[in-house]
Amino acid sequence: MSSIICRLFARTICCLLLLISQQPMLTRPAARILNLFKVILENLPVDFRAEMMYTRFARSAFAHAHAVIKETRGMDKMRTDNVKMNRQTTDDARGQRLSLLLLLCFCMILLLSGCGSEPSYELDETALAVELLENGSFDCELYQVKAERISDFISIDAPEKEILCMGNGTYADSFGIFTLADADAAKSALETVQTYLTDLQDSYQDYLPAEADKIANAVVLQKGRYVVFCVSPDAETMRETIEGAFVETEEAPNTDDADKPKNEEEQSETNGAAAVGQAGGNADGVYPVINSKAKVNQLGNIAVIGDKAYELYTYLDKPAETYAKAVNKAAKALEGKTAVYDLLIPLSSGITLPDADYGKITSSDQKKAMDVIEAKLREDVKVIDPYEKLMQHRDEYIYFGTDHHWTADGAYYAYEAYCESKDLLPISRGRHEKREFDGFLGSFYNDTKSKKLQKHPDTVTAYEPISKNISMVCEEANGSKPTYKVIYDVSKHPASLKYNAFLAGDHAYAKITNEDLTDGSSCVVVKESFGNAFVPFLVDHYQTVHVIDYRYWNQDLISFVEKKQADDLIFVNNLSMIRSDYLTGRLAQLINK
Repeated sequence: MSSIICRLFARTICCLLLLISQQPMLTRPAARILNLFKVILENLPVDFRAEMMYTRFARSAFAHAHAVIKETRGMDKMRTDNVKMNRQTTDDARGQRLSLLLLLCFCMILLLSGCGSEPSYELDETALAVELLENGSFDCELYQVKAERISDFISIDAPEKEILCMGNGTYADSFGIFTLADADAAKSALETVQTYLTDLQDSYQDYLPAEADKIANAVVLQKGRYVVFCVSPDAETMRETIEGAFVETEEAPNTDDADKPKNEEEQSETNGAAAVGQAGGNADGVYPVINSKAKVNQLGNIAVIGDKAYELYTYLDKPAETYAKAVNKAAKALEGKTAVYDLLIPLSSGITLPDADYGKITSSDQKKAMDVIEAKLREDVKVIDPYEKLMQHRDEYIYFGTDHHWTADGAYYAYEAYCESKDLLPISRGRHEKREFDGFLGSFYNDTKSKKLQKHPDTVTAYEPISKNISMVCEEANGSKPTYKVIYDVSKHPASLKYNAFLAGDHAYAKITNEDLTDGSSCVVVKESFGNAFVPFLVDHYQTVHVIDYRYWNQDLISFVEKKQADDLIFVNNLSMIRSDYLTGRLAQLINK
């Protein structure tokens, strides 16, 4: 039912109440019903209550009724019995009629309570896109992404129409326009867009902070069944342009499809998400106990507890499915030639969060999420599960407090799990030369500016490979080929960049050669930044380690692995990455070339 009809019925009821309340006398039962009716109205949804309770009709009705009731209660008790009897007869009849009318009104309210007064909108998506392309404020030329490739970057469920325009990658400038079946679907799409922008911001943070700031100020709007985002240096002007393109309408769009049964894929997604549930942790006390009396301060997707922060995690089935399909496709293509390994890394909130605080945060159970993702992989994909080892050492310094990454010690326990899967003897940490870099204030501090975090900076500990004849040559997106040490001296780096001690930060591609080995062994590591702390432990076991950061690399992964005749292909990714449509899409793109 349209908002116009809702308003018409609401005001009709208010007029009826006004007529009733203008009767010279009300019985006590009728008065009680009228007062009850008022209480019910006050507890209806805000939008409907605004139509009912706060129109001049309703205000007049209840004000007059209150006065009449007060007068009725103050009747002169000294009136004669005959008068009372006559009046009582009349009042009883009137009361019955009024009670019936009020009951009828109440039923109408229940029927109408589902009618929202939220306005609906219409948008000419093509016209808006043309306006933004031609007259928008951007630092680079934008190009329209082909429809079949949009899901590689941002995957919206069942859009009726979608437009995505992006720059060349050096700049974050971009915009997207998505039309969904209804407002509820649009709200879900809005969450996907927000996650995409968060991930995009993280990818720019360390190298192009100006672009990261631009993303942080991005325009993100959801109106009715439409979702629009825009990354621009002039966000305010873009917001005005976008908002001006919307036309408010009285009639809501057709939502008949909303009640249709979910298809098999959608049902699977729902079931997968439900299986993950809320955060688990150390509920049974099987692992070392972590106590804290500090207050939990949740800021967006970050929880600050004392001098440490934690990234909260929400499992999403669709990007998890994209990730699993990509890994499976690689395993199938390389079957009989290269062994495929998959290392899933939990976030600190799933390992080192104080035991008593699991029930105070909004986060999915990361162990269950890992189990669900691993169940999607082919049987010939060798899963490396570091969860057990990390939980056994959860009271150690295995995750940073001011940054979302794990420490080298956390990565070492994952390295042990990898060695077990390969029947290798891990090299003990005592054999490695240890380097330490103080004063690290990472992503959590940069995002929250928490004074408690600032007072407790992290120390980056790194372990040099035991082999001494190691070289690393990188290939950057601009074609340059700088050389770095596997463990890089960051003592003079800014506080926010000390994690670059591992592999000198992120590079599109790096080739690490161990000249102490001559067996021709090689592996390809496909990773994001969590993998940086893991790779240094591998270089003592392979003559050549090829390191690919899929966020910046643009070649055909399968062809590359085949050309290098790699023994092993190792996917190293944290759980936050696997809930990102953009990042899983990027990975899938490299395997689909």
